[in-house]
Amino acid sequence: MISVTIALTRYNECDELLQQCLESIAAQKNVRAEVLVLDQNKCPDIRNLCLSLSSGNITFDYNVIHARGCAQARNIAMRRCSTDILLWTDPDVLLATDWAEILCSTLLERNLAVVGGKILPHWHKSPSWYMKTNVMADHYSLIDLGPEDREADRIIGGSMGINVGLIGKNVFFDEKFGRKDGTLLGGVDAEFCQRVMRKGFSVYYVGRTEAFHQIPQSRMKLSWIARKFYYGGMSRGMRGGWPRAMNKKREITDYIVLGAFTPFYLFGLLKGKAKKQKSPLSANVKPTYTG
Repeated sequence: MISVTIALTRYNECDELLQQCLESIAAQKNVRAEVLVLDQNKCPDIRNLCLSLSSGNITFDYNVIHARGCAQARNIAMRRCSTDILLWTDPDVLLATDWAEILCSTLLERNLAVVGGKILPHWHKSPSWYMKTNVMADHYSLIDLGPEDREADRIIGGSMGINVGLIGKNVFFDEKFGRKDGTLLGGVDAEFCQRVMRKGFSVYYVGRTEAFHQIPQSRMKLSWIARKFYYGGMSRGMRGGWPRAMNKKREITDYIVLGAFTPFYLFGLLKGKAKKQKSPLSANVKPTYTG
């Protein structure tokens, strides 16, 4: 049986979503897992839930942390990981029962550095047509590249595995990226994968298991979508280069969405490029949080 560490960090997601995520982790099969629950909001009910969900093969370790963003919280988990394999998910994600087993076995059997699984939407109400376009998949942190395994240039943290035993613990997430302080800044997964590949390691997409990203009504409003495009542009500007979609398939509805929201993206892109000029990214990323 494979030994693995599973980590998730909660910023301000509601208890109900986190509870459903934890229950899906507790249902994982054929792995021996320590689950690091890193909560930025102290919650006795969630702590008690973790105690009740712990079993012989899957134990939950609830911790309250005071990180200044998603990337910093992930670096805390990287430092605390006690196994060669570290799996990530998010508190608003539901996992198939074979998720951990398939990601772990793929990392080990193929000697890969990073893998990412298929992530499908779990809508909280019937979505409008433009929310189901390929363009919006990136902004809703979704990925579906089919059932086969294949090389990828980036993956998504809602379903992510890292071979810590291969790449070592000196590779961290860049804390300039990722959501923090109420922003929707992204890019933390893409920047990490690019840096890992520059070191000569492989990144793969695995389509044989599924995770479901819960999309509440608050993220189905036009105002939220516009902000997501803006911060998507900003994170790309900070990383450099130009946009590269994971799913390159385009239909007429995608171009309609692009026409409506590209101005927000471009404004964010210019802001991000300005930030990059003021504070160039370091090739050797180190964590700043040691607690």
